[in-house]
Amino acid sequence: MLVMRCIFLLLFIHSLSSTHHDEGMRQPESYDDSWMNELQKPKLKGKPRTGIEEDSSYEPGSAPSDIIEVGKTVGVSAQEETGQCPASHPNVYHNGQYCCQSGREKIYTPQGDKCDGSAIQRDSLCCEGDKYIECPSGNCDSLNTDECRVATDKDGSEYRGTVAVTSTGLVCQRWDSQYPNSHSRTKQNYPSAGLEENYCRNPDGEPSAWCYNGEGTNPRWYFCDIPKCVTGFADEQLDNLEKQIKGRIRKLNVEDIKDYLKSDDSLAVLQWQLLNNLKEGGLPINLQDETIRWLFNDREAMENLLTSGDIEDNRWKEAIEILAEIIRQDSNAKQGIKLKLAVAIGLTFSSDVYSMAHGGKIDGIARYHNYAHWADEELLFEPFYNLNAWQLRYVVGSWAEDDELVWARNNALAEFRNPNKIGSVTHSMVEYNLYNADNVSVHDPGYYYGKPVTLEWIHTIGGVCGAISKFGTGMAQAFGIPGLPVGQPGHCAFIWLKNGTTWNLDNDISGWAESTTHTGIQYTWKLQAPFFPMMNEAQLNPNLYRLSEKMRIIAGAFAESKYRFLILEDATTICPQNYDLWYDMADAISDEKVDENMLPRALSPILQKYEEKSREVKNIAKGKGVRASAYQELASKITEGSSEWWSNETTAWVEIDLGGPCIIMEVRVHWWGVSYSNDYDLYAETDGEFNLVRTREEEDRSDSYYNPWGTLQGWSDKTSKLRLVLRSGNIDPWYGKYYFGIRQIMIIGKELGNVQAISVNKAVKTNKSTGGDKLVDGDYSTYWTSNAKNSWIKIDLDGLCVVNYMQIDWLDDVTGKQKIQYKVGGKSKLLKKGRFTQLKVKGLATEIHLKLQKSKSYSIREVTAVGFCYDARDILKMKAYMGFEQPDTAYAVYVYHDISKMIQDFNCTLC
Repeated sequence: MLVMRCIFLLLFIHSLSSTHHDEGMRQPESYDDSWMNELQKPKLKGKPRTGIEEDSSYEPGSAPSDIIEVGKTVGVSAQEETGQCPASHPNVYHNGQYCCQSGREKIYTPQGDKCDGSAIQRDSLCCEGDKYIECPSGNCDSLNTDECRVATDKDGSEYRGTVAVTSTGLVCQRWDSQYPNSHSRTKQNYPSAGLEENYCRNPDGEPSAWCYNGEGTNPRWYFCDIPKCVTGFADEQLDNLEKQIKGRIRKLNVEDIKDYLKSDDSLAVLQWQLLNNLKEGGLPINLQDETIRWLFNDREAMENLLTSGDIEDNRWKEAIEILAEIIRQDSNAKQGIKLKLAVAIGLTFSSDVYSMAHGGKIDGIARYHNYAHWADEELLFEPFYNLNAWQLRYVVGSWAEDDELVWARNNALAEFRNPNKIGSVTHSMVEYNLYNADNVSVHDPGYYYGKPVTLEWIHTIGGVCGAISKFGTGMAQAFGIPGLPVGQPGHCAFIWLKNGTTWNLDNDISGWAESTTHTGIQYTWKLQAPFFPMMNEAQLNPNLYRLSEKMRIIAGAFAESKYRFLILEDATTICPQNYDLWYDMADAISDEKVDENMLPRALSPILQKYEEKSREVKNIAKGKGVRASAYQELASKITEGSSEWWSNETTAWVEIDLGGPCIIMEVRVHWWGVSYSNDYDLYAETDGEFNLVRTREEEDRSDSYYNPWGTLQGWSDKTSKLRLVLRSGNIDPWYGKYYFGIRQIMIIGKELGNVQAISVNKAVKTNKSTGGDKLVDGDYSTYWTSNAKNSWIKIDLDGLCVVNYMQIDWLDDVTGKQKIQYKVGGKSKLLKKGRFTQLKVKGLATEIHLKLQKSKSYSIREVTAVGFCYDARDILKMKAYMGFEQPDTAYAVYVYHDISKMIQDFNCTLC
């Protein structure tokens, strides 16, 4: 009997394995959405379900030996017409690379034909099977969701992709086959279920898409892993990440938040930011693709991607897809210089980059392989290998085609073949020609004889400013040195990263302040060229820049609104060159929830540091007010060195207001060209009157014929203003109508501070309900009296102030003992106690507390605080000034003034 029972049980189990899907044993769901955990999925058998197969087209051909088939379509597997489309093919025409017909695939170029032989309408048609339909949005992205499951498809019943294996790796059985499992789930019985080939489907309401086991083993059927599209699912993932991040930073102070952001756990912040970028772009992406999963879980890759500058039109989907495809083709792109190079390609080529010579689109993936190859062969200058991903964007974004870059390396003049000179080779290789050899004007389309304007052809024919600057840019990029053309009024200049460290403005006529990013170049922060070297400075310490960016994310998305300003203010200490921090701070400081005590506490260390630095010897003219007898707009920049000033009169004057008493040690004048003054007087204002202090005869002028420096020694009297009176000037040789050209005036000295009574007419509270205003009214004929043994006086200074000393004017003799406290943002500091009439202790204060003790009565005429006060805007401008290390370059001056203007425009009720 026992044997019979066992036989019966075995037969029963066998019958289960051969029954229909709905009669079989249910299997637990195996799919999940933990795409951010580094899970190693089983390798799928059968057709791959994600990604594009590695390209095998990179073989040396007839191209130069150090170039990888320039212009060849890269990133899509080219297959013989007799072969089948790969399972990864989304059955959707995308970016002019796919063409489907009768289950076959072939690649065509923008100049080719569609499968049916008709002309291509690039980016306007989509392919479903062998049919072409109009795209609803003008591109195919809106249809490319077959390979992933959208948020509204909870059970996978709408999935129409090509996954053909179960989550355990079993190859699926064809739906039109009854072997090895007979079943009723056929196209005839479920005509709208998409039962094609052996693709995973859900025709009957299971929790997820599934398929029959095509390998003839148990189980009979199983669920499939269907990747989720980021569109829709982004909300779910973003919510999870937001909860995780907020849970970590809750109740943390700024220092603790910084510690968290330095840890590996802060990867969640980067994941959230990238997902949010993708969600805002509204485009689907396969988050369960193996390479994209790696990207989201590799901190170095994510930090490179998210801290290497902006991209146009939120094209993060395109950037990620390019980056992922590079990594699929080259596993070495996961680290080191090749990771940075791949990130630079992804960001740069997320928007089309066009050839200067032919006007067509440059293939970004081909460019990656070429630069990677050139790097391996050590054909690039040494600084290339130390560039960051942001800098590399201005190498790989070259408008020269890859074969032109090879020509450039082969033909650069020997004396310029080093990273300190390569950009300047253009001045020796391109002749400035308004007309070609046939007297055709450069403004005529026939100037270049109808040929593509390659680097070689520019070298042959010549050109004007645009040709010279673009040639110099291309020559630098050919050797791995970043460069880009910049526009100036009526002119084209260029900048290149000299020695891989310093941005050099070349072919220049107008200076940094008048330079803007050329059309077609992706810029950082703002259009003006000075922001390039400023971003370069921000990235000098990548760890600090990355930390400041993560703090910016925390402040903008996760911190309570009242703490946003504190986080951003601290971030500007870490990386003051990060322009976006100042921009975000404008919104944060205007938040009505910012605490009135919090602001002065945050700002007091800045003011304290500035006070210490203000006593140092430095160029005290920077940022100070300037007046002049002519061309006032130009004169306002004369202390910054960012522009030239001149006069069209034969006599002129310039006046600089130092903002308070200073000790002058030296005055330096940088003359423009040869239009300097041969006779002048320098006057200094002391005690409200101008007195002659120096003359032209006392100037020590440099030997340079053009743009000489003139130096005058200082004097001992305290000076608050300088006036330079100019006579007998040379006329300029360029315009022939200007005199007294000055590029910059520097005043070396120390600021003494413009102290004054800062307590007059401020709000006062005392232990008595009335009469406190008499203490600060400036009228010594009135007085305040109190008969309480323990009396007190509180003066609200209405701002953050530097108090140099306190003066108490008693009606008669000093009575009792006193305690003086300076209070900043609600926190007090005891400075002195005892009997006194004057307290010479310097400190910061928003309020002054005076406690009167051990006397029966007190009578006081006036309480005077002497010093100077600032509002929050002034202090933040001080911070920017110090953060830029007292800006001494033209580009730093420009950015500093931009930030200062932005700060001045802060909508801040507490400022």
